[in-house]
Amino acid sequence: MPSKSKTNMGATPFAHSSRWAMLMWRILFPFLPACPASTPPPFPQFEIEPEIVQLVPRALAERHQLFPIDRANGLLRIGAAHPLSPDSVHEIEARIGLPVRAVLCNADDVRAAIDRYYIQAETAGPPTCDEIRLRGLEIPIRLKLVARLVGEIDTFPALPETVHRAREAMTNPLSSISDVSKIVVMDPPIAGKVLSVANSAAYGFPRQIEDLTLAMTLLGLRETYSIILSAAVLNVFEKTKHFDYKRFWVESMCCAAATRFVLKASGRRSLTGVFAAGLLHDIGRLVLAEVAPGLCRKIPTTYKTNELAALEESIIGISHAEAGYELALHWSLPPEIAESIRFHHRPADATHARETVAVIALADAMAHAMGANLEENRNTFAGLEDSLAMLKIDPEIAEAMLDEFLSRRDDSLRDALE
Repeated sequence: MPSKSKTNMGATPFAHSSRWAMLMWRILFPFLPACPASTPPPFPQFEIEPEIVQLVPRALAERHQLFPIDRANGLLRIGAAHPLSPDSVHEIEARIGLPVRAVLCNADDVRAAIDRYYIQAETAGPPTCDEIRLRGLEIPIRLKLVARLVGEIDTFPALPETVHRAREAMTNPLSSISDVSKIVVMDPPIAGKVLSVANSAAYGFPRQIEDLTLAMTLLGLRETYSIILSAAVLNVFEKTKHFDYKRFWVESMCCAAATRFVLKASGRRSLTGVFAAGLLHDIGRLVLAEVAPGLCRKIPTTYKTNELAALEESIIGISHAEAGYELALHWSLPPEIAESIRFHHRPADATHARETVAVIALADAMAHAMGANLEENRNTFAGLEDSLAMLKIDPEIAEAMLDEFLSRRDDSLRDALE
């Protein structure tokens, strides 16, 4: 016992920091070269490469609150603390002479990286002590992890040929619904989901529909295509071992169904792609579970819905909303779906398809309402006042909308489970 006490007392701060760094190294960077257990990890491999940092001038990084994290295939990936406008992106690309791709990261990580690589480096020079170098090392570790994860998302397999053939047929003025139906029927999983959605309470058709062509006729070509697209996306993850897909499907169907109540309350009959956006809004949760299963398991299982993104950013460096958006870009999903995926937790930041994003934000809040009745869900729309105002839904209508959804939520659950 005495010898153990002496060992603990004699441990240096660097020894503790070194053990922490090696732990982080093994958790976050299994792809780096092996390092002997008794040896501190190679610091340069944790740091953002100087040649990457030098691509973006300090003034530009500070003004736009961004930081370069990776360069691949002639493209510079930058971590951004907030969404960048098209004008900002144009200015950055013109200044550095490279196309850029902005990834929304933990805002504190971006600011800390600016301080570490620009401000401290310019005022104090490069750190000379290993202990000093360890301070804040989790920042570049997380940012490098983000770059790696986005790179992995870009390697996801292409969507099935059914999607591309259906899109080509729909854009051909000589094609009919029957032509598109003949394409979809050759892909039973997708055809099954189209029928399942058409028969859901969200659409409220008066009788059970068993014929795919009839279902597509009633839905319309544009709505049918958005459902084909969402079904194809979800089918990619159906056999995942890292996530409860069945639960995910139920939650997605609830959100998609809730969009109908929001549209009704706002006086809109329809909005292109809104049902599919409801189905896919949380697709990033599946993405993160695939590319970072170990880190996803470190996220607490008890959290409020509006806390999830912040927890993900603090542990992984990127939220499920941003991971889903990266997948949407990779698969060229329609902008109204991509924007809804990215901004359903922060609808005020959306710059495109803002009405669709507002609908999804409200529908998502309704789908996650925990209480059984209106009284138990009084704060469902807290923080979403701007979305309600955009859709011209006043407090009284919002209350009636939520009440109607809660009274019929079991129908949506039954649809998802059938």
